[in-house]
Amino acid sequence: MLSGLLSFLSTLRSFGRQVIALPRPRLFPIGGVIRTMDSKSFKADTVAGLNVALLAFPMSMAFAMKAGLPIWCGLVGCGVAAAVAPLFSGSANLSAGPTNASAALLLGSFATLGAITPELRASALPTLVLMAGFFLLLTSWLRLSGFADFVPRTVISAYIAAAALRVIALQLPTVVRMGEDYVASSLPEVLWDIVKMGKALITNPDLGLAIITAITYFLLRPKYGAGKAILGSVVLATFGAILAQNVAANQGGRGDLVRYVGDAAKAASALHLPDFSAKTLSTLFSPALALAVLVVIEGTANARASALKTGRPSDLHQEVFGLGMANVACAFTGGMAASGSISRSALNVASGARTALASVLCGAFILAALFIARPVVALVPLSTLAILVILAEIELANFSAIKLILKSSAQDRTVFLATFATALLAPLDVAIFFGTAVAVAFYLRQTSQPEVVEYDFSETGELRERPKGQASTGISILHVEGSLHFGATQAFHEHLRRASADPNLKVLVLKFREAHHLDANGVLLLRDLADTLKSDGRHLILCEAKPSTMTIIVNAGLDQAVGLENVIPWDETNPTAALAKAVRRARELAGGGEAVLRIVTAPHPDLPPPASASGEDWQI
Repeated sequence: MLSGLLSFLSTLRSFGRQVIALPRPRLFPIGGVIRTMDSKSFKADTVAGLNVALLAFPMSMAFAMKAGLPIWCGLVGCGVAAAVAPLFSGSANLSAGPTNASAALLLGSFATLGAITPELRASALPTLVLMAGFFLLLTSWLRLSGFADFVPRTVISAYIAAAALRVIALQLPTVVRMGEDYVASSLPEVLWDIVKMGKALITNPDLGLAIITAITYFLLRPKYGAGKAILGSVVLATFGAILAQNVAANQGGRGDLVRYVGDAAKAASALHLPDFSAKTLSTLFSPALALAVLVVIEGTANARASALKTGRPSDLHQEVFGLGMANVACAFTGGMAASGSISRSALNVASGARTALASVLCGAFILAALFIARPVVALVPLSTLAILVILAEIELANFSAIKLILKSSAQDRTVFLATFATALLAPLDVAIFFGTAVAVAFYLRQTSQPEVVEYDFSETGELRERPKGQASTGISILHVEGSLHFGATQAFHEHLRRASADPNLKVLVLKFREAHHLDANGVLLLRDLADTLKSDGRHLILCEAKPSTMTIIVNAGLDQAVGLENVIPWDETNPTAALAKAVRRARELAGGGEAVLRIVTAPHPDLPPPASASGEDWQI
């Protein structure tokens, strides 16, 4: 027991040294950017930062509404993230801040927590964002940012489509002014309640403003793009609401004709700090982890897209480090979670940004506008922001991609529908994990059937494929091909069981030349097989193991269990030598005599028979 503990501690110490030896993200790469700054770059970055700020300001308010948070959470989060992320990433490829997908996941997380009011959500936000930031920093530190490649696009598409329906259900009551305390559980329920409004729906000023906003957006977008279209529609709707309100007041009408954002800059008086209680941390662990996964997926994908457009290199681990620090900063300022925005990143590149300073200036512009222009922001109609969120959700759902997925393989359809249904019925963070698990299960099923071909000797000593059901002559050779990971253990076990059940078997030889990904499950199976054969006076020989497989065999002590003389590694300089040595050793153990063995370089049932294949004669 003591030796096992010491071995475990030694392995743990070795792992720790490997982790410590990993390259670390640079702490303040922005310093190098500033040292090389010139007047032309500063001017270009200033223009780009201002352009992105004009787009980000109204979008961040809409994202806050989408997440069911006070408006200032979106504005603060956008400004702080845009300013902090580039300080630690040093890159102009990614513009950080709230995004459609991250806002949807925040909404789902708050529903899981039972936070049904903006105030309760704002109080839970800092801890959730801080934990997500910690996970991002850990991902960057361990250089795991590339794991996002293993989350299927099908899962993300289904998640976004389901989140869009949930967000639309949340925003429609604001568009038609159902009441501040209205809470609906599903989109069909909301639509039915809207139908029951009858005449009140037609004469609704909020709905009229929402329609004007949507028309303005669709008219401006083809010529000016999404950012300016959003800004233009917000400005027009705001002036229209103020004018209608003044006309109604002069005529003695309603004083609350339209609902407005209100005091958007009350963050200072309503700031919440993270809660470090064990109960809160335990409750938020899964949503925070899902949020971090989503941020890595969005951030790395958008950084790569920008790098492809500009030709500038992108260090994904450094980008994730910047996003992690941005989320930590947002947690202590009351801002929303920060991710990598595709629209703002694209606009930053298109506006001519040369360095990371463009994003820093963008964040400064947003924060300055938040506190300087807060009286104006307070006059933005809520229904305007709500309809912009709905329009963004319809576009984000990407129906063309969904159509393609549903027309693809049955596996893709199953993964999509499983994720989509889970996202509608369960928390959104659960949907991401569940959908990925379903996709991985399909992959494991496809790779969990290793091909095992059994060979024997003819009367003249030649190697041949043994017919099924025929007893061996004492030595059986199994050619193992394919993955031997944990998902393949059961199938591999069945092949070994059938081979070892032969009453004539004396020696079982396993050829590992075409076998890959042997793990602890396979090692344990082979160790048990060796022990079982030894107890019956029989033997196991492992041959043609490639260096990666041999490393696992030696490190796990399998060579000791099988016997050092019964483990024969692959010899790259002489491809047939390992099998010849294994057969010679097998005949020694079985008590057989000498014979001439014709060894085929790569015996396989799909190849020509041994007599016609090129090979080599060995005296054994």
